[in-house]
Amino acid sequence: MRRNFCAMCDIEALLVIKVMPKKELKPLKMDSPEKFRGFIRKLWDELYWANFYYEILVEVSRLCEEHSKAANLSPVFWTYTLRAHYQTAMVYLHRIYDQNKESFNLHRFLLTVRENREVFDSANVRKRRESDPHVDDLMGAIGTLDLVQLNNDIQFSSNENPEVKNLNAWRDRVTFHNDERELFNQKRFEDENPLPNIGLLIEKGFEILNRYSQYFDTTVYSKGCRDWKDMKFVFEALVHYQSNRLHK
Repeated sequence: MRRNFCAMCDIEALLVIKVMPKKELKPLKMDSPEKFRGFIRKLWDELYWANFYYEILVEVSRLCEEHSKAANLSPVFWTYTLRAHYQTAMVYLHRIYDQNKESFNLHRFLLTVRENREVFDSANVRKRRESDPHVDDLMGAIGTLDLVQLNNDIQFSSNENPEVKNLNAWRDRVTFHNDERELFNQKRFEDENPLPNIGLLIEKGFEILNRYSQYFDTTVYSKGCRDWKDMKFVFEALVHYQSNRLHK
């Protein structure tokens, strides 16, 4: 009798676990406006490096195509160089659009904005920029917190957005995990699912970051300024080497 009772308890426990709703992400803990400034800087750091490696990927891809004969002198090297920069950009992007309830991510950042709307009141913003003689002009140009846009941004940063959902599918089944469902499939996950739109997600990430950074203290964050002369030099050297070899 006791054995049957225990078995029933186990079944009930499994049923409870099965029907439990998935836990929703919650806002980050914020005990002061200074902490929010820290959130902004951390988000910018993640976006900066995602963009840095992605731009290298794009530029090296362009140069490999432009100088295909030179690139074909060492095809394995360039293939794995491109792959390394792609994967690194993806790792940073996964962290930005992660849906884990314990992690720092864009979605939780936006939930924090919604939870702490008083931080963006005009009086609080003006106080943060009290030493700036142009603060009124800046605030007038930026406007006040737009709750409709905020809700749209929250939705964009979640798995309700097909682009983010696809990115997180790659995260869970390729980038960070060996999904057991893929071990014996005839076709790989990579062959049946579109690549994440890295450029779009980075661009929108910066747009969202700067929207709420401006609402917070009128500050705009840059993507960074880079010149790829060093990469151009490498390909020019390869072309020069190839030319000299042909004329020997």
